[in-house]
Amino acid sequence: MLFQLVGLIQFRFARRRNAPWWIGYLVGTLDIVLLTVLLVTPNPFSLEVAPAAMQLREGSFKFLLIFVCLGALTLSTRLALYLGALAALTWTIGVGWVILHAGTVLPATNLYSLPTTERLNLYLNPNFVDTFAQATNVLVVLIIGAIMALVVSRSRHLSEDYVKAERARANLARHFSPNVVDQLAADDEPFGPVRRQDIAVLFADIVGFTHYSEDHPAEAVFELLRQFHRRMEQVVFDHHGTVDNYIGDCIMATFGVPQASHNDATRAIQCAEAMIAALEDWNVQRVSRGYPSLDVRIGAQYGAVVIGAVGSERNLSFAVVGDTVNVASRLQALCRELQANICFGSRLIEAAKAESPTTQLNARDHGPVSIRGRDEPVLSGSNTEPKTRVLLRFRHDIAAM
Repeated sequence: MLFQLVGLIQFRFARRRNAPWWIGYLVGTLDIVLLTVLLVTPNPFSLEVAPAAMQLREGSFKFLLIFVCLGALTLSTRLALYLGALAALTWTIGVGWVILHAGTVLPATNLYSLPTTERLNLYLNPNFVDTFAQATNVLVVLIIGAIMALVVSRSRHLSEDYVKAERARANLARHFSPNVVDQLAADDEPFGPVRRQDIAVLFADIVGFTHYSEDHPAEAVFELLRQFHRRMEQVVFDHHGTVDNYIGDCIMATFGVPQASHNDATRAIQCAEAMIAALEDWNVQRVSRGYPSLDVRIGAQYGAVVIGAVGSERNLSFAVVGDTVNVASRLQALCRELQANICFGSRLIEAAKAESPTTQLNARDHGPVSIRGRDEPVLSGSNTEPKTRVLLRFRHDIAAM
């Protein structure tokens, strides 16, 4: 009945969000003290009267160990240590209380140095207390309490490490395709040292987004961005690409990060085409709901970049820098001037053909064009049909990269 009352008190406090920290210690103390009293003192409901020393021979000590082990369920290292120490203290006091009873027999010397007959006579004496065995019990309680505290401590660290790993995996999943996330999570140093590497870079931008943001509430602008980014990043992930950055309404994706593959350029081209297709499907939904359709311009290039982690240990990010990134961004801006949906750099086309000689592109060679920030003209290609809404492949041969 008393144990039920203590459990009810603990249950009432456990249901509160801001339960006091000391409630666990209070309940644990009541449980340990109450159990020790029940194990050491004679049963008041029993008709037989037995010497107090007999209570220590009933093997009830194991129930005290169970209560100490239950302290590990609190996941508190301090509480587990406290319960172990408290159990050892209360059992010591209980044994001392029994020893103080009149008629209690204690071994006058080392019990195990006595002859077997004398030892048996002592064990058969109902008033005999084996002090060595009881000291061993106290030591066992202390050891088990320490082990429980160690188990709780390790469990907490493992739990914290798991939470950190899942948080890191979730952060990686915002930028990388699932298969790349698995690789990053498994490797100790997935990006390795700063290095130069050939990759494909793609920029996709909403046409007229500045005017849209001026004419619509901020909530509507952010909702449009979320939907656009969610759809475009899924296309990138479907083609095993990496979302490198979000720049307003522009999304930057790379192919070949963190590790280059045999078809990075081909996947970048396919991703650009799939982005246009995904936008077309989204526009059908938007128009059916009374929203205006959207247009997107995409620029992509292939070439050498510098890859590495930048920032501090507290705020570390992955960066892709180089002329290839600048050219891809300029090609994306060039789409509006050339009335094209997609502008591919010549190096991207050359790399795609090197990956698969049978690669076919339904694109038009536009010839040399000038890109802002570069002194020499470059070759590009575009489809000159204005504001086309069908999937097109545009080849922009850039000769002098």
